Amino acid sequence: MEQHDDDDSMPGQDSFIDVVCNMVGILIVLVMIVGVRASRPAEFDAAMLPKKPQSPAGVEERIVDATALTQEINEALAAKKELERETEQMVDLAVQAAATEARREQLSLLQSAVEQQIAERRAKLDEAGKAQFDVQRAIAEAEIKLSELTKEQISLVSQTVDVEEVECVPTPLAKTVEGDEIHVRIKRGMLAVVPSDALLEEVHARGGDYIRSGLRDRSSVEDVYGPIDGFRMRLTVKRHTVAVQGPPGVPMPPQTAVELQGVFLPISEDIGQTIDQALLPSSPFMRQLKARKTASPAVTAWVYPDSYGELRTLKRAMWEAGVALAIRPLPHGQPIIFSTSGSKSSAQ
Repeated sequence: MEQHDDDDSMPGQDSFIDVVCNMVGILIVLVMIVGVRASRPAEFDAAMLPKKPQSPAGVEERIVDATALTQEINEALAAKKELERETEQMVDLAVQAAATEARREQLSLLQSAVEQQIAERRAKLDEAGKAQFDVQRAIAEAEIKLSELTKEQISLVSQTVDVEEVECVPTPLAKTVEGDEIHVRIKRGMLAVVPSDALLEEVHARGGDYIRSGLRDRSSVEDVYGPIDGFRMRLTVKRHTVAVQGPPGVPMPPQTAVELQGVFLPISEDIGQTIDQALLPSSPFMRQLKARKTASPAVTAWVYPDSYGELRTLKRAMWEAGVALAIRPLPHGQPIIFSTSGSKSSAQ
């Protein structure tokens, strides 16, 4: 709009025109609200109609209401389009169903006409011709059935079948371990080699003077060895008398028996390596396995309930390597104990 310099023009005239334009815009929005909600008289709010010029704060509230209403209108239009699309799909399905039904009726009429023609042709034949006609018809039906079965078989063969693979590891017969043996502890998912041989070598190196002198006055003596590779061994020597069964009527003097018990105590519960790390060629466990003098040493695994999954991994690895494995489950809180009165391991 062009503006001309006019001394008679009133000051603030342009601002007044802007306010009028804003009010006209608001009135147009309110007319749209009334038109959209005319079909819902219960939701019509008469208070939304302008009663008097609104303050700037009132104008902002109406703009917010108009924005929310616009969003509702867009959602309603989107729902309407979705409904129209579903209606079109239903109409298409109905047309297809009607066409299929008409085609079925045509095929039924054609089948009836063909069967009637076949019956008329057969009626014109003599007995021998009828028999031959029936045989040829049976052969034709059998060929059609064979063709359908062949197509079905081909379709079944071409389909991808979901096969569930079940892996089975054979379990060999258990044998008592008589030769070289490696002891490992599996706890908290960690595998640690128990240095049983090194701790026993320390017992021999220190000698048995302390134990022998202690047994003169007491029935049991204990000493602690280590630590070596994260383990200590508490060795206990007990002396007790054992009754000897002799010939009938001949009394036998009691004999003194000595029992040795070694309890292996870890200096920490988090020693060792994960099972994947322990099976690496450079791990302490694999180095010990290769350093044994025996061609095929046995492995005895002392396993706790929280590490049975790692035990399965170790079992498979030892089976693939051809190493016999003995399993000794332990309850929580129970340490590894060796004793002269215990039993030997049975490895598979």
